[in-house]
Amino acid sequence: MKKSEVKPVSKSKKATAMAKSGGKSVVVSGKTASTGKKTAGRTSAKKQLPGTDEISRKAYEIYQARVRRGESGTPSDDWYKAVELLNG
Repeated sequence: MKKSEVKPVSKSKKATAMAKSGGKSVVVSGKTASTGKKTAGRTSAKKQLPGTDEISRKAYEIYQARVRRGESGTPSDDWYKAVELLNG
């Protein structure tokens, strides 16, 4: 390479992604382009937690099944079990 020749500088993945996205944060190989922080493999939005209506319905189903089996228990036991089942 001659002294007068200038080697083109290649853009980094981060710079390329930022340019293509119009400056918005995008994920590049497991890191966000704007901050470079790892995303821990997340590809979708956060998992939404169940609401009280959904928990209540599930707790009632658990209650009904428990009564059919003739087992004793409390409403709070049914509620906590419903939360556990719905959250996975």
